[in-house]
Amino acid sequence: MGTATESESMDSESTSTQEETFTKVSVWDLPDLPKGKLPPHIELQRTRVLCGSLAPTNTENVNYSGAYAAMGVDNSVRFEQFRNNFKVEIVRLEEDELEFDMIGIDPSLANAFRRILIAELPTMAIEKVLIANNTSIIQDEVLAHRLGLIPIEVDPRLFEYMSENDVPNEKNTIVFKLHARCTKGSDRLRVLSSELKWLPNGSELILRTERSASSSSAKPKTYTSFSCNQDTRPEFSNEPITPKDADIIVAKLGPGQEIELEAHAVKGMGKTHAKWSPVATAWYRMLPEVVLLRDIEDDEAEALVKKCPVKVFDIEDIGKGKKRATVARPRVCTLCRECIREEGWDKNVALRRVNDHFIFTIESTGALPPEVLFTEAVKILEEKCERVITELS
Repeated sequence: MGTATESESMDSESTSTQEETFTKVSVWDLPDLPKGKLPPHIELQRTRVLCGSLAPTNTENVNYSGAYAAMGVDNSVRFEQFRNNFKVEIVRLEEDELEFDMIGIDPSLANAFRRILIAELPTMAIEKVLIANNTSIIQDEVLAHRLGLIPIEVDPRLFEYMSENDVPNEKNTIVFKLHARCTKGSDRLRVLSSELKWLPNGSELILRTERSASSSSAKPKTYTSFSCNQDTRPEFSNEPITPKDADIIVAKLGPGQEIELEAHAVKGMGKTHAKWSPVATAWYRMLPEVVLLRDIEDDEAEALVKKCPVKVFDIEDIGKGKKRATVARPRVCTLCRECIREEGWDKNVALRRVNDHFIFTIESTGALPPEVLFTEAVKILEEKCERVITELS
């Protein structure tokens, strides 16, 4: 054991060391914060979602206009500022898929676009199925449901909605027929969506009331009342109405089985039934931001590259046989957190998301191109805003 003199000298040395490390500063001597600008750490909390090894933080948006009034920052939403900051950048456009960036927008507005795309854009889908004969193993209800989910390649803006009191006509109804038979002694027959044949003249099935009281002079009534052929309209003269995909399996028939039916498609929206939804999916995610907090070199760099399953990181040669890790593809980051899961790595790599930058993806079912779907969603949102302004005024 040491003597009392030795312990006292050690305490005095530690006290002097602490005084050298922590220098007392008066609050009046602290530098003033610049007015009209947030400190870097608060600006980071305001504009980024921080993704730690356990859970994300700063997920809420600060919408109160006076949240930073003490620092001279106005947090209110201004139309001029929104108009200058808002951008839409197309990243990828294919026949049925669109990926674009929405920059400078609130999550509530991004989600509004998503909900409109899924539930409020109209399409044409099979609603009524008149089955004349079905000897397959598929029940009538299941067969009708499968037919309703087949996307139809036609512009719904060319048709009108049909209410319960309306008569099916050439302006609100599209009629298809399907007749498939598997002859005895042959192999099983696959009934595909290409078997749906468009009837531009309307229904060919005669009403039951007309069958019982039919006369040779009058034309028998059918389930539709077309005043003209749909193929005479200029929109359909060169492009007949067909299912979007011709290879969708509707049913499989065994030898001797037969399906004969008529399907009527009408205009509707996804909030009524999913078959009217124009998108296979519409989703968004915040732009990932991957930051290296220090230089990661040599063996550590190679270890970091191996950690990431989607290859966000890469290695660059900095000369003299040294290698350094870089963030090569931050956009593809899924925030799986594999790079910071090991103890101590959260001090090397920071994972964030930009909370006003959204990567939006639209996958169309084929009724309308994805870029048209987005513009139609903008129109619907604009109509809703005008309706609210009208009601308030």
